[in-house]
Amino acid sequence: MSLAMFATYLLEPADQFLWLIQSRIADRSPSGDIVFVASDEALNDPKNPQRRYELAAALDELDRQGAGKVFLDITFAESSDPRADERLAQSIADLGPRITLVDRIVEGTAVEEVRHATSPAIAGPVNRVVSDQTDRNWLGFAWKLQHVYDVGGRPMRSFSSAISGIELENNSRFSVDYGFAHSEIAVIPITALSEGISSVEKLPVETTGKTVIVGHSGLVPGSQQRIPRKIDAAASYVDIYGGETLKAGKTGLVRGPAVLALFAALLLIALTLGTSRKRRWIAYSGIAVLAPVILLATAKVGLRIELSYALGFLAVYAALRSRMRWKRRVEMVNLETGLPKLRALEARLLRDSIGNGHIVIAKIQNYERVLKTLRSDEKGSYVLKLVDRLRAADPHLAVYSEGHHLGWYVASDETDAVVEHLEGLRAIFAAPVQVGGFSVDVGITFGIASIEGDPPARLAAAVAAAEETSEAHNPIAIAETGSQSDLLWDISLRARIDEAMEAGEIYCVYQPQIDLNSKSIVGVEALVRWHDPARGFISPMHFIQQCEKAGRMEHLTRYVLQSACSAGQLLHFRGRKISMAVNISATLLGDMRIAGIVRNALQATRFDPRSLVLEITETARISDHTVAASIIEELKAIGVKISMDDFGIGSSSYEAFYELPFDELKIDRLFVTNMARDPKARAIVASIAAMGREARITVVAEGLENPQDIGLLEEIGCEQVQGFAFSRPVSLSNLLELKDFGKNRAAANMV
Repeated sequence: MSLAMFATYLLEPADQFLWLIQSRIADRSPSGDIVFVASDEALNDPKNPQRRYELAAALDELDRQGAGKVFLDITFAESSDPRADERLAQSIADLGPRITLVDRIVEGTAVEEVRHATSPAIAGPVNRVVSDQTDRNWLGFAWKLQHVYDVGGRPMRSFSSAISGIELENNSRFSVDYGFAHSEIAVIPITALSEGISSVEKLPVETTGKTVIVGHSGLVPGSQQRIPRKIDAAASYVDIYGGETLKAGKTGLVRGPAVLALFAALLLIALTLGTSRKRRWIAYSGIAVLAPVILLATAKVGLRIELSYALGFLAVYAALRSRMRWKRRVEMVNLETGLPKLRALEARLLRDSIGNGHIVIAKIQNYERVLKTLRSDEKGSYVLKLVDRLRAADPHLAVYSEGHHLGWYVASDETDAVVEHLEGLRAIFAAPVQVGGFSVDVGITFGIASIEGDPPARLAAAVAAAEETSEAHNPIAIAETGSQSDLLWDISLRARIDEAMEAGEIYCVYQPQIDLNSKSIVGVEALVRWHDPARGFISPMHFIQQCEKAGRMEHLTRYVLQSACSAGQLLHFRGRKISMAVNISATLLGDMRIAGIVRNALQATRFDPRSLVLEITETARISDHTVAASIIEELKAIGVKISMDDFGIGSSSYEAFYELPFDELKIDRLFVTNMARDPKARAIVASIAAMGREARITVVAEGLENPQDIGLLEEIGCEQVQGFAFSRPVSLSNLLELKDFGKNRAAANMV
């Protein structure tokens, strides 16, 4: 953008304004070799030829005093008094080669330029130079002059170049330096010479050996010329300053592209090295201060500089950065509440380099439902009232809001202390809030994550932990800690699961189910395992949960069904007519595709569907019992049996048992493990076994670890058991070699 403006001279007025400033602050002394003889009256008026006698007397006096060079910067046409013209011509001729007449190029009435020159009858054969009065900017200042002008097809030396004594034959341009103090340029009234003063000492300025310029002052109409710091200067001053500039050699000009490149490079360095906001602002301040410093320094040394394009570049950059910062500020503020968003919390933690403490994310339960019932002007008020309660212990707590989440930073490193504080906050939120004349119940849960030096990742972990919370079972959740490699491993789990299944790293082991009457194996449960070459054995609870989050549960279920049915077919081929149980996540009972998966696995392996048992896990997660019942009926139509796993835990176990057509119940290990020492656990196991008999369905007690508890289960009337007391999960090859436990009780400890 700056280069485009430079190419179109868009900022040239700004540069010229800066040059005015440079001229004002330079304040250098002129050479002292130039003397200006000024007349306040028009000497070349043809109707008043008497003034020519006055000029002739002044020229004679300059000749007598031994002036070095004389420039007559006034053009004369022939007057009505030939004797006055002759008198002036004689004085010019007496000065001989020391006098030079100045021709002027001015703007005519049309677009053409007009040259004003002294009549040859008056001028005679003396030298002539030219002063171009047309090369002025929009404010009327002449910033550049030429060494030579093309006049009528022939070159003529410029007035400025002649004053300086520098002779160049080309028409190159040079910059005029107005940094010389105009008050120090020697000025003599023409009357001081024309009235016949004979003593040099009586003159205000000595002219001997000097360059003398005779011209009209700014009081003569049509002779005014603007120069910096003086808007009514004599027209001769432009060329006088041009001559002083050439004498001093102050003609240098630093062009805009060079200055622009310098500031662009400095800004690039600032952005590269400014790794923090503080460092960048220091660099920006340095660059901003550098501009006036450069302006001042170049003014003092007499160097003209085109600074506006660099300033324009910085201004455009600053405007874009400001707009971006404004957009970020707007993006980081919740418009309904005026609170900063969670991304502002992340930015604050990074900006302040906070590497310890905790991030707390509060999840407002039923937030969307509440907002639907409130008017638009009450929604922000609702959230702000919740924030007021969060600030009960600390009125200055910085709370961040985004959707149904509220977040803040806690400096404490003690997780237990943070949890204790949040428990107190939950008590405060027990009371409803008043919004729009209504009492609104508040449900709030919390997710906590220790920062551990990585605020963005831990903020996401805290949000994820908050999403896992529930008011009834898990109101405060603490995010898991782990290394960056652990996090990267988890988020790439989907691809890893597929690769592990193809490589055989995910496989099934089988745990026998024993009939207590015959002590024989009546079935096995297929349990999935994962052994990663790099990380070793991975907890099934972890990778199954990650499978659900990654949307790979259906794929994993298809793989396990295929493996289990193949193993069951092999067992039947070897004469072991036992059932094969496979776990099915309750989340799959919302889509009829599970029936197709089971049917395809049975067809591919030719396994008898009557020997396949599908164990439904986590029945509390069944969202629609009507849909689940229709899917189970479809599965039973295939010929498989349906088992309810982990019965006795979860808020919906009895409801699911009543509404869904199960063929089997598996008593959760929590009760089976503790029934020997806890009468309540024994009573629960007994009641479930009795309920199964009454409902005419099979009941299996899982988690039997102590052989001494076998008698208790027999006494209770539980017919089938599963657990370490008989066998741990074993591979298929070991299962094929396993004998019935009634024949070989030593096999109870087999691994």
